[in-house]
Amino acid sequence: MKKKTILITGSSGFIGYLFLKRSLEDGYKIIDILRDKNKKNKKLHYLRKKYKFSYESIFFSNLKTLKNKLNDKKIDYFINFATLYKNSHSHEDIPNFINSNVLFPVIILDIVYRNVKKIINFGTMMQHVNGKDYDPKNFYASTKSAFEMILQFYTSQNKTIKFYNLKFYESFDKKDSRKKLIPQLLKNFKKNLITKIISKRLELNIIHSQDILNSIRLVLNKNIKSGTYCLKNKKNVNIFDLIRNVNKNSIKKIKVKYLSHNMIKPNRSKLKILPNWKPMYNIQKEIEKNFYENN
Repeated sequence: MKKKTILITGSSGFIGYLFLKRSLEDGYKIIDILRDKNKKNKKLHYLRKKYKFSYESIFFSNLKTLKNKLNDKKIDYFINFATLYKNSHSHEDIPNFINSNVLFPVIILDIVYRNVKKIINFGTMMQHVNGKDYDPKNFYASTKSAFEMILQFYTSQNKTIKFYNLKFYESFDKKDSRKKLIPQLLKNFKKNLITKIISKRLELNIIHSQDILNSIRLVLNKNIKSGTYCLKNKKNVNIFDLIRNVNKNSIKKIKVKYLSHNMIKPNRSKLKILPNWKPMYNIQKEIEKNFYENN
């Protein structure tokens, strides 16, 4: 059986890299679009050497050059992991947000949309702050929504394409070093430092990175209706309870300073859960285990 070819963006990011690694292990052929600055990325360089017959990187410094580099490629699926994220923005940030979150994936979409079978785009639940179809929390979220609207245009031009916008609140992986609360808690736990937490009544909806990868595998292999779907756990992680459980069962203690007692939890979503998908990992146990392993 001929290998399916997946075109991806954002492989230098955390979830994008995990998907790249797993999809190569699963036998897919990967074409990876990367900015020139990623030529020295050691992890990606290692994968290119290991999978030299199934992994191809296309580097660019100017978006105008992408068409010539992609024109002769036969692509089955396009997955957009590319994201520039900041919780807030300055006037100077605007061009970079537009280039990374809108222009870059749209240029690729314009090249490949006539021939691909499926498009998977990763958005964020920050696009739906109060559960509305359009209610972005910040400028970053608004650029992700802008790309989704343009994606609708392209899928209307080719009715055979199946498209999927997949969104989640937070993700976790034991190897995660991003500047998010759980990795920061673990980092400070190892160093015996205090972590400031916005509220003693903070709840987060977190899914395991492997559950995200499983959602992609499901979409690629099953006949699922096009649409926008949410990936989430039924139960939020109560951060106070998490810390209390770890401190109860660990010699070393998590040190925290709570900045308020306000109730802070994810807004309810009207988005449907991806059909036939459910989280396989007990996320609170997985997070706690990470602390015990570093006790």
